[in-house]
Amino acid sequence: MSEKGNSWIYVNPYPEYEELFKRIEVALGFKLFTWQKSFIVLGHFRRYGETTAMILKELLDTEAAPLDYTRRDMSHREDFYRRELRGIQERLKDAGIKTRVVFWSAEDKQRYRESYKGTCEKRDCRRCPFPPCRKGEGGHD
Repeated sequence: MSEKGNSWIYVNPYPEYEELFKRIEVALGFKLFTWQKSFIVLGHFRRYGETTAMILKELLDTEAAPLDYTRRDMSHREDFYRRELRGIQERLKDAGIKTRVVFWSAEDKQRYRESYKGTCEKRDCRRCPFPPCRKGEGGHD
């Protein structure tokens, strides 16, 4: 791949540090990668796809119990994660890819309860959205 095609791996996400990074690169004789620059500034690095991969892993586990996001977010990070998950879920559904059930509202949860036809017998059943499974109790027979 050409130098131009790989340029994204050297992008500086922190323009206020541009001069410092240039001086470091001259001193070392090579360019710093984007994630190295992020680590220098923040102590960790972002934008390498971990959140997307985590979301895809959760959404593609269609046999797992539904995700329940009916309660308010507890932090900015959780809010960000939920917004990203929702956007990715919508794009996957638009592409015809089956995703895990997610409760975004009390109404979503109620509709699912009304339509749920669980048949599990185990207390730790991953398929039951109302663990431990109480087959025949509370309207989920």
